[in-house]
Amino acid sequence: MAKVLAFVSFVLILLALVCCTIAFASYWYKYEDDDSTTSIKYNQIRFDDGSRSHTESIPKSVKEDNKNMYAIFNASLAFDILAWVVLIIAAVITLLSGFGILEKIPILGSILPMIGKFILIIAVICCLLSMFIFLGVQNAAQRDCKDKFDTDEFKEMYCNNDNGRYDFAKSDDDYYQGPSTSWIAIVIGSALTIAACVLNICGGVF
Repeated sequence: MAKVLAFVSFVLILLALVCCTIAFASYWYKYEDDDSTTSIKYNQIRFDDGSRSHTESIPKSVKEDNKNMYAIFNASLAFDILAWVVLIIAAVITLLSGFGILEKIPILGSILPMIGKFILIIAVICCLLSMFIFLGVQNAAQRDCKDKFDTDEFKEMYCNNDNGRYDFAKSDDDYYQGPSTSWIAIVIGSALTIAACVLNICGGVF
């Protein structure tokens, strides 16, 4: 039974790895209306008008002008990458456990099962941090807006959230702004990693 659970955990870890890979490669946030979609990630922006699309690298000057927002993108990406690395290690250890090889490894045979049992806790923390940090992306964008003005009057005039433009997610009949593929992937990856972590700790995998 423990071997079966080990392979189930291994599959969950692989699926979480796929999610973390998607989160790294795809776009985290988008603005969408009837005519066009603008998608953003840490280093690129993509414009799609339905008939054609093109991608541009984000200039350094734009990142500097929106440093708080892009700090959120980079922090979420960093924890996604850390989770990916930990998941790779956990996948190898869990697979070795499933085949009964882990305990036979000289010297490390007594240490690796303990590492394998609890290492996914680190991955869970990284996934959750990546997910929750990104919730602050629009608050960071509002701070960037306010940093461009010297007076409270202008800050209130141009950087208010009366129309919901700094909401994390907003949807009207013909307009959407909110998280895109990468954030959805890290949410799913977090759930899969938690499930694998519970199996490894409580399911007798190690």
